[in-house]
Amino acid sequence: MEKLIERLSSEITQNRDVSIRKSDVWQLPVISYEVSFDRVKRLKMDILMKMLLFAFQQSEIRRAAVLADMLSVEELFVSDLIDKMQRTGLVLLGKKGYVLTPKGHDYLDKGIFEEELDGEQAVISYSAAHDSYRLSEIDNSPNEGEFSIYRYAIEKDVEEESMLELLANEKNSTEEGFQILVSGIEDFEELETVFIPCIEFQCYDRKQDILFARVWNTGTGVWDETLEKAIEERELVEWREAMKAEVEIAGQSE
Repeated sequence: MEKLIERLSSEITQNRDVSIRKSDVWQLPVISYEVSFDRVKRLKMDILMKMLLFAFQQSEIRRAAVLADMLSVEELFVSDLIDKMQRTGLVLLGKKGYVLTPKGHDYLDKGIFEEELDGEQAVISYSAAHDSYRLSEIDNSPNEGEFSIYRYAIEKDVEEESMLELLANEKNSTEEGFQILVSGIEDFEELETVFIPCIEFQCYDRKQDILFARVWNTGTGVWDETLEKAIEERELVEWREAMKAEVEIAGQSE
């Protein structure tokens, strides 16, 4: 940690007008969740399925044999396809024959078919201070106690919709002729709170006469503008008053 602080200090003070007034290290709480999610395989609807759905839409048909004769297709093949459409909720058997469900009408209009795949799991970390989610690659034990907790840490409930959006962005894929899509979240469970060390610098630019914060987030490995802004909004006035008092004391001692 000391070497990292030295490197960051050198980076900040490369500008000779900038000095570091104070530095500190604290921990940012980040909660990790194990998320179980559903997936579907989306592909273009094949011709035979379209023909069956059109037939059910236009005629009262109860038996696969009738469709097989109409389309000159093996009855077993038609039966299997009808079973598949029933399982996926595209058609149901009514009193007068097979009818399209709203889902069946929608898929027919769009010319697509979705097949359910086995679900998967992922670990998502949530930082309430940032209100942000990301797939977690953190694999260490909670380390609370090594440094003080971020002084503006907040607690906030996670949003399933935001986790779903993250999974869709990270896990959706397109192959030749089909897509693999995240279709929903089955369940999620809190695993642990991980405490991410952050290095804070209170800086002063003599040339511009401005005070500002720099915060290095060791979890992301970058300067964290969100945390910097949060600290500046709450403390810049206090920093300015403290610096003014220091100048006055220095002047009195001369």
